Amino acid sequence: MLIRGLAIEGYNYTDTGIGHFNVGYAGGGNIAVSSPTSGGGGTTCCVRTFLHGPPPPPKYRVEWTRDGDTWCTQDVEVTGPIPADPGYMEVHFYRDGHIELAVSGMPAPPRLKLERDHSNSRHKDERLNVNNDAVYSRCRLGY
Repeated sequence: MLIRGLAIEGYNYTDTGIGHFNVGYAGGGNIAVSSPTSGGGGTTCCVRTFLHGPPPPPKYRVEWTRDGDTWCTQDVEVTGPIPADPGYMEVHFYRDGHIELAVSGMPAPPRLKLERDHSNSRHKDERLNVNNDAVYSRCRLGY
């Protein structure tokens, strides 16, 4: 069994910015709303992972906040193949509230090419921005 530290790369396809997120208790920083060329986040270090033979893939706890007060939690399995030389844990936040994790050798381009009006919101009219965090996750006040 090989233990490895993977850099964390965040992608935010939702309508509003993510103030901070963690993967397996490793901090992932903040993620602005994605654009056609950027997933919205940068790279941080590092989530520890066990890389071993065929599935079942490991599950990781993903926690995040948008406002600093409400924290949401979702347990997510890694999807897709694990490359021979992994370097990144990609965290993809989707508008419907689900999250996908993938292990890659290099950060991938955004999976969705979405337009945005501002780095912290998809739409200028705030009434059009949807928050579906609680659909698949447990959300609570305080960390």
